[in-house]
Amino acid sequence: MTFYSNQMNESYQKLWDETKKYLQLRYDLLRVELLEKSSQIISIMLMVIIAILLGIIIFTYLSVLLLVWLETLFGSFIPGLCIVLGIHVLLLILVVAFRKQWFLHPLIKSFSKILYSNESDCKKEEV
Repeated sequence: MTFYSNQMNESYQKLWDETKKYLQLRYDLLRVELLEKSSQIISIMLMVIIAILLGIIIFTYLSVLLLVWLETLFGSFIPGLCIVLGIHVLLLILVVAFRKQWFLHPLIKSFSKILYSNESDCKKEEV
């Protein structure tokens, strides 16, 4: 009886060791996937921030350029300022009206694609 009991104890011990190894590997895999997905999300956020900053700089220069051109056209800054202000207000209204279609939906789509992608999807993309 002791022979069988020792054999069963060894089998259980091997099973326990293999289970611990498997759980450790799954934990390590989860950590690596989390790191990959979070780095992709951070890189998207940084690209969005850089694009917004560059857009603000370009928009500012174009506004000043338009203002100077309108000043030479009208001979005064006041009509140019009013026209540039009107353009800015119109653009603000457009951005507020279409914020979901232009900003929110694309960001949610990219984040959900990153967060809910499977390994099989990644392998398909690589091929």
